[in-house]
Amino acid sequence: MLQRQGEREKMADGQRHSGLPWRVVGALTLVAVVLAGLLGWLLVQRGHHTTAGLTGREQAAVDAAAREMVNVQSFRLAQFDADFARAIGGLTGGPLEELTAKKAALRSGLQKTKLDTSATATQAALKEADGAKAVVLLTTKSYRVDKAGKRAPFATGRFEVTMSEVGGKWLVSDLTSVGLM
Repeated sequence: MLQRQGEREKMADGQRHSGLPWRVVGALTLVAVVLAGLLGWLLVQRGHHTTAGLTGREQAAVDAAAREMVNVQSFRLAQFDADFARAIGGLTGGPLEELTAKKAALRSGLQKTKLDTSATATQAALKEADGAKAVVLLTTKSYRVDKAGKRAPFATGRFEVTMSEVGGKWLVSDLTSVGLM
């Protein structure tokens, strides 16, 4: 009988020890999941559009430059007047005059090709900022869009965009295509 009681104690002891590694694995898995969730939350809170080390004003200039470069390359024939108004709303000086002079040619080109245009800003960086002026370097990708909404890439551009703060709003005041280096 003592022998059986000893065997039961050994079995109970063995069962306690065999469950321990599974508990540790479970606890470590739970910790890993919580840490992964926390990391994801932090990345979302930080925002993927912000650039480390920029002030709020500098980031606003970079964001405005990217948005405007997309606007001046994105036109839909069906909403041409609204798209054009949006594009010139972010320009001042020479770029405003230049795009305004090309309005009829832009509309005509869309009518001939029966294709809309769109663009995305793929990279943006602040080159320099001084008071109410900032210079932003941008890379864009341009697309032709058919009536079904299918986008076909047709150009990549690299630009140096001078932004001027006018009435509390960042506007493109100069634009230079810098091509490939």
